[in-house]
Amino acid sequence: MDRWGLVIAVYGTSRTGARGRSVDAMVRALEGAFRAEKGAEAPCVMAYTSAKARARLEARGERVPDVAEALEQLWACGVRRAVVADAHLVDGRAYRSVREAVDEKAPLFDEVRLSRPLMETAADVEAVARVFEERLPRRDGASYVLVGHGAEGAGQLAYLALGYALRVRGRDDIVIGLLRGEPSMEDIAAQLGAEDPLPHEVRLVPLMLTAAGHVERDIEGTWRARFEQAGYAVSVAHEGIGAWPELCRLAVAHMREAPARARRVSAASQAEAAARGRFPLFVSLVDADCLVVGAGEVGRRRAEALARFGARVTVIDPRAGESVSPCAGIQVRRRPYEADDEDGRALVVAATDDRSVNRSIGERCRRLGIPVSVADAPDECTFFFPALCENDELVVGVTSRGAMPGDHAVVARTAAQIRGILPRRADESAS
Repeated sequence: MDRWGLVIAVYGTSRTGARGRSVDAMVRALEGAFRAEKGAEAPCVMAYTSAKARARLEARGERVPDVAEALEQLWACGVRRAVVADAHLVDGRAYRSVREAVDEKAPLFDEVRLSRPLMETAADVEAVARVFEERLPRRDGASYVLVGHGAEGAGQLAYLALGYALRVRGRDDIVIGLLRGEPSMEDIAAQLGAEDPLPHEVRLVPLMLTAAGHVERDIEGTWRARFEQAGYAVSVAHEGIGAWPELCRLAVAHMREAPARARRVSAASQAEAAARGRFPLFVSLVDADCLVVGAGEVGRRRAEALARFGARVTVIDPRAGESVSPCAGIQVRRRPYEADDEDGRALVVAATDDRSVNRSIGERCRRLGIPVSVADAPDECTFFFPALCENDELVVGVTSRGAMPGDHAVVARTAAQIRGILPRRADESAS
């Protein structure tokens, strides 16, 4: 049975009050809708795209993952089909980071779905415009200035489209300014100054799902001072719009419509692979970044073999003792295996005495396309560590065609016979 999980990607905030008033409302809406469809026990993880907010929280002892880490958490608890529900207004830098994280981790899953930001399509923009029209009633002599983060490309166009949609609806009293980009604070001040009669009141409203830091630093500071200097009575809305039920419902609708970002291609059956045998591919390992998990007898021998052929080998085992010592080409990390240790490796060997750990390493590597040898499960390998027979001129690797009982003994006898007929190495002849 497929197990589904949800990642909720929000920009985030390190301010507890702001999180409770805006972020948590959207998270609750998305979690509730997801679990109503996938089951009450479906795992849900909230992720922050703001590195600054994550760092500040971690300094206080609270760990909030980024999107890649959240997907790793889902995978580690058995999820193989994931939905990433995005909670950003526009397709800007933060949303692009979500998309990149999804693409990076998608090979781990059978399916990953990613929802679009809240204002991507024309229908989205119209829906958001209606929300502002209803929530910001027209008042004589007053204007609203919606203050957004700003973005590039499609995100910038979304802000412009929202401004146009509001004007078409007759709301010329609502204008949009951006902290970064155009229209800027000065552009909006000039626009209001050209009106006749001039508005006597300006209300600054964050066009952000979570706005605590920007309200304090930018809106209550620079923007308020600029409009007061121009002679307006200024008021500020201090909350982001992430708690508005209308926007929570829009995020839920996007989550339900999220298209599949990637689908894993299934491997050939093990029966067919065994019937066809194993192709003896010889490759250079010079300077290749290899990983061996497990420092027992098997792990030690395989680490030393890889290093002998020029690889840079990392051995991970919390109980690594004197049997595997740091030397040329080998580094020892005395700690438990972690779920992303194999990322970026050229080759991995799983050789622990824990079946579940070896199985997990094998599955991750197969899904990520990393060659893996699982010492206690030949049918989980994508490459097979051969019995090595070497001299100065030749390297011979011996492995069985399939994974039948007794294969190991046949390989060992054959390798011993080959070693017996190979010319001796130069250093052995001289001894």
